[in-house]
Amino acid sequence: MNVLIIGATGFIGSAVAAALAEAGHDIAVLRRPGSRELPYRSVPGDLTDPASLKRAAAGFDRVVHVGAPLGEELDLAGVDALVDAGSPLVYTTGAAVLGGGTADEETEPRPHPFVSWRAEVERRVRAAGGRVVRPGMVYGGDGGGVPALLAAKAAERGTGVYIGEPGVRWPVVHVADLAALYVAVVERAEPGTVWHGTGETVRLDEVARALGGGTAVSWPLEEATAELGPIAGLFVLDQDISSDRTRRLLDWTPEHTAIVDHLKAEPPVPAR
Repeated sequence: MNVLIIGATGFIGSAVAAALAEAGHDIAVLRRPGSRELPYRSVPGDLTDPASLKRAAAGFDRVVHVGAPLGEELDLAGVDALVDAGSPLVYTTGAAVLGGGTADEETEPRPHPFVSWRAEVERRVRAAGGRVVRPGMVYGGDGGGVPALLAAKAAERGTGVYIGEPGVRWPVVHVADLAALYVAVVERAEPGTVWHGTGETVRLDEVARALGGGTAVSWPLEEATAELGPIAGLFVLDQDISSDRTRRLLDWTPEHTAIVDHLKAEPPVPAR
């Protein structure tokens, strides 16, 4: 297939582009002016310019959006532009759109306020026949994100750090497994469907201990919010998110299902 990747310079997007290319697909990447070149055909466009997205996305067999969220106004305008382009869309949201508690692929979104608009993004994608992927916390490789943030706090304090009370659970997925899921979604997923990229469920205080050499302390939510902003609220969102339907229907089997062991053996580079 002729596939356009949006967000190919990012942690997830670079892995997805490589996996799709290895699977034999013809890869093009959205490239905004001044961004670094990649070993794929470039298509000019910018996530902050919805009109450019519509032009860029036209004529592809699939458009895979793995770019970072930019906020309600730009995300909604962007998804409308991509839908208007007419190419089948694979769009990335995240497990936080489901809110707290137990959920599977058929659970209606109850998004955390920090990502409240992403439920509407999903609705628009699916109504147009697109596919939605909801990854858990992504780790592995040289990527940053949450593991790098927690590694930085561990280095700063000399012990692992988690926010709020112990016992909060999150779905997680290794970046290589997630990239394999995108290949399956591009190749086999039916229109209007949702897929979960979760390899296992883990307690965040256990992740903190793995990064802190066996010890961890709580970072009160109020203090964390003062430093990180409202995103800190996601760290107290307890989730048990199933990917059973995704695994069964797409024949997806995550190979990395021991994040704590992984972080002990290959700790991430702390975020700066």
